[in-house]
Amino acid sequence: MRAGGDTVVRWRRWAAGWCAVLAASGCTGAPAAEPESRPAPLPAATVHEFAADWQAGRTQDAAQLTTDPGAAAVALAAAAQGLGATDLVIDTAAPVKVSDREATVTATMTWQVPQVGAWSYAAEWDWVRRGEGPGAQWLLDFTPQTVHPGLGPGQSLAVRIEDAADGPIVDRNDALLVAPVRVYSVVLLVNRIADVPTAAERLATLLGPLDGSVTAVGILAGVAGAKKAGDDSYTVTNLRERDFTPVEAALAAIPGVTLPSQVRDLPPTAGFAPTVMSSALPVAKKLTIGSPGWRIVALDMSGDELTTLDARAAEPGPKVTFTLDPAVQDAAQAAVDPVAEPAVIVAVQPSTGEILAVAQNKAADAQGPIALMGQYPPGSTFKIVTATAAIDRGLVTPTTTVSCPGEWTIDHRTIHNEGFALGTVTATSAFAHSCNTTFAMLASRMPADALPQAATQYGIGLDFDVKGITTLTGAIQEGASTLARAENGFGQGTDLVTPFSAALMAATAATGSMPTPTLIRGARTTVDHPAPARSKAAQEGVRTMMRAVVTDGTAMALKSDGEVYAKTGTAEYVGPDKKIHAHAWTVGFRGDLAFAALIVGGDSSKRTNDLAHRLLTALPMD
Repeated sequence: MRAGGDTVVRWRRWAAGWCAVLAASGCTGAPAAEPESRPAPLPAATVHEFAADWQAGRTQDAAQLTTDPGAAAVALAAAAQGLGATDLVIDTAAPVKVSDREATVTATMTWQVPQVGAWSYAAEWDWVRRGEGPGAQWLLDFTPQTVHPGLGPGQSLAVRIEDAADGPIVDRNDALLVAPVRVYSVVLLVNRIADVPTAAERLATLLGPLDGSVTAVGILAGVAGAKKAGDDSYTVTNLRERDFTPVEAALAAIPGVTLPSQVRDLPPTAGFAPTVMSSALPVAKKLTIGSPGWRIVALDMSGDELTTLDARAAEPGPKVTFTLDPAVQDAAQAAVDPVAEPAVIVAVQPSTGEILAVAQNKAADAQGPIALMGQYPPGSTFKIVTATAAIDRGLVTPTTTVSCPGEWTIDHRTIHNEGFALGTVTATSAFAHSCNTTFAMLASRMPADALPQAATQYGIGLDFDVKGITTLTGAIQEGASTLARAENGFGQGTDLVTPFSAALMAATAATGSMPTPTLIRGARTTVDHPAPARSKAAQEGVRTMMRAVVTDGTAMALKSDGEVYAKTGTAEYVGPDKKIHAHAWTVGFRGDLAFAALIVGGDSSKRTNDLAHRLLTALPMD
């Protein structure tokens, strides 16, 4: 009873001082003059003390300030436990209404409840005075309503959480992109197989047509690895239900095989944009999470619910839209799949920057996400950048005549075309036929920073944070010498781009400025610094040149595919065999579709033209 005790202590100190003053009158102790005539202490101090003890978790101390300490101690502790509360703040700032031996105050309780947040309500606390005069004590007249006004005798608080449904993940056409799919694992119990080679052959025969990576040799190696690692099982493959059902009986008949299953959220097919979906789906799923609902209820002594004291309904998660276009993705995948070397296609919508497709064949998959992060010399596709820089510096226009010799020597290095010389032609013709010597000469006449600056207009060299994927855009170095600038001018030297940035370059060429790439609508893409604006002369000039590549140049294979604008390129490199090879590129756009096709070590852009042709013919013309 510390509030009353403190009052008594203060009274005794006051009394001692009073005796000292009246010593001459014979006062020898505590004043005998009617202590009950002094005013009784006000209840505010006790109210605040009770609140402080309860919110600090000192429920036993708080209970001592009530008319029923035993019941109060149990109820106060049970409230925090039933709510699972992490904090309690009690506001008793409201005026205390006092009338003789009774007082009333409105207290506002705010609990911090996991998955609920801050839960607040008000309760009327009634106080009674026990005793008289300065020694009187105020006690809280404890009832269940002290804890919450909706509680009755023997009742307690509890929380009921109601899960919220996650929002759907859809493609740009609002079709469901991810759905629950039952997946079966084909698992070998390695210590229960008497004849591993026979089991491996039977499994390869059944599973090989469904999963090309499953072979008897691979299974034997997997089992050996599992045994060496001390594992008792080896997972051969995972199959979706529609693929699993026809072979289920045959698989179950193989000794040592077990077939567990689980439901997973998966794209429509196993091969749908795995380069993107593997990293983007976890990001998207977090965005689809709904807001759980909750009910705070009163329970009786047996734990049964009596009534709901407060509630908030669960809110389903929002819909998350991927920018991928299944038609473009499927067409791109079908184009690259037959290629033996690593091959990729990246497609972007120029008007928005939305990523439409990211396709890689199996050979590319073996090297990682090269469509987004693989850095390669761009070859003559980089002449888009060189032409931009030359136009902006007044060196050429599409109709300017330039020299296109078969060879051109600078600093003892001979730059050559691929077996042709055009003589004096327009800059557009030199671009269309991919004249290396012309663009080497133009680059040699420009300052060291001209090409890097022009490249940033197209997003090359910028650092993007595209939610859901990791991307690189390459780098264009300043040429330290005239020779270095000349080599960079036709996409050799130290130039590096990625299929992602090559597609962004094509998308930029299609529009007035670089579009910001996005994969998940509503998820903001950031970039380390903005791309500089392109001049109108460069916009118009580059479009004219790229159209000529299709009508009269190195991409005439695309002439029947509509109004296509393109640039081809091959980029030489020395392979592991010490021989010279070349990467093959074709970049371009048609309508609101921009693309970049790469075959690593493809040697000829005729092959990437074929990829682009397969892509475009599979899609309707705008």
